[in-house]
Amino acid sequence: MGMRICDLNVQPDFIIGRSIGIDELFDRRILIEKVIIDKSNFDGKNSSGLCMQMQVCLATFNQQPDAAGDYFTKDKDGNPVGERRSCFTGSDILIDTIKRAETRVAEINKANAEKGLPKQSLFPIDTTIVKIGKCFQFT
Repeated sequence: MGMRICDLNVQPDFIIGRSIGIDELFDRRILIEKVIIDKSNFDGKNSSGLCMQMQVCLATFNQQPDAAGDYFTKDKDGNPVGERRSCFTGSDILIDTIKRAETRVAEINKANAEKGLPKQSLFPIDTTIVKIGKCFQFT
């Protein structure tokens, strides 16, 4: 008998959700569930030559954290409740911040493995994107 893909817990490597402009996310608390950073199709738009696609969840947030320390509402399987949207950005600041966060989580996980502690996950990221002048940043 052959294996089933669902039994292997293999997740597709794509972003789900209708597109939303980054300007519609400014000053709004969101969850970033996944990012894909790749070469931009638009040369000269930024110094890195990269583009980041984010899968965001327009989640419902609670006043108090749950037992796991999360403020967002979860379904019975522990997944965030909310509409999934896809957002593209060429912001070098946002791209660099995510790349540095990925590196930092890898460092934390290496240290945790040596101590026998559980692995940490970067996603979902509970954040707000703000625009300061012409620059975007996570808060």
